[in-house]
Order: sequence, then C-alpha cells, then structure tokens
Amino acid sequence: MEHAPQITLEATTPGKIKSIRAGVSTTPFGNYLIGETPNGICHLSFFDDGNREIAIEEMKTEWPFAEISWDNARAHHLSEKIFTPTPALTSPFKLLIHGTPFQLQILRTLLRIPYGALVSYGALATAAGFPNAARATGSAVGRNSISFLIPCHRVIRSDGNPGQYRWGAHRKRTMIAWEALHYQL
Repeated sequence: MEHAPQITLEATTPGKIKSIRAGVSTTPFGNYLIGETPNGICHLSFFDDGNREIAIEEMKTEWPFAEISWDNARAHHLSEKIFTPTPALTSPFKLLIHGTPFQLQILRTLLRIPYGALVSYGALATAAGFPNAARATGSAVGRNSISFLIPCHRVIRSDGNPGQYRWGAHRKRTMIAWEALHYQL
C-alpha cells in the first residue's frame, strides 16, 4: 500500500490570515485553486472551465482580510505533491481552517478516515461524538473549504450512494475511484 500524506489541522480566525499566496493548476480531478499562508494551506477548491473567478471570490469571502498574491508555479508544485501518490512525504501538510467548534470537530474526524475508505454521514457524526447529528454533520462537511486534503469526498449516504459534492458529484466519484486504485485497504 502507498503511504498517504500526513496532515495536521490548526484552527484560526479569518482576521488572523493577512496574506495568501494563491494559484491555479490542474489535478487528476480538473482545475483547482489553492491558497497558502506562511503557516499552512487555507484553501483548496476545484472549478470547471469558465468558473475560475467564482472560485477566487469564494476564497476571498472565506478569508476577507487577506491580501492575495498569485503564484501558479507554486500551485503546480503543490498539485504534484498533493495529487500524486508517493511512498512518503518528508513533512506533513499543515492546514488552517475556521468554523464553529462543531464544524471543526467534524473536519478533524474526517482526517481519520483512511485513504480509500468511505463512511456514511451518520457514522461520521457518531465518530465525531454527535450520534444524533447526521444532518448537521452533512452541513459541516459541505462547508469544507480545503477539498481533498480534508476528505469530505469520503462521506457517502447510508444507502451507498455517493450523494452530492460541493465541487460536483462526478468529481467525487472520480476521487473515490482514484483513491481505491492508489490506496488499497
């Protein structure tokens, strides 16, 4: 089995992020936008052709106090690290997020889902310590602004249907298949 990258998560507030180095590149799942601060990755989203400006506006809304500088070469370099299975990475990815304590707990629990594995919203809610909050868990998963690294694509409906995905149901199914191929359980 290939080794998945190690990921750490740190909570922050929108006001603490003053500068973001952002860029766009391609991935096995289409175009992506990534935002990185000196302290870690704060944004990773996907967009279809023609929707780049919408993706940028979403990142600006998420981090309204940040000055954004552009570095597509860095985005390409990160794409190669994030989306290429590797035997090991020399250092973990550090992610910066913000949200309610409930949302943060759901996102932290998502990080414990192994590559190639899938869980239902109810199972995720239970694992996070909120067994009666499957619907609220779904809302928290849907607000994730660091796609793929915080693996919201690994959460499916209890009937086995992949369900919706903020960046497209087809993209979610493709990610699930890609992980199953590269990270055999």
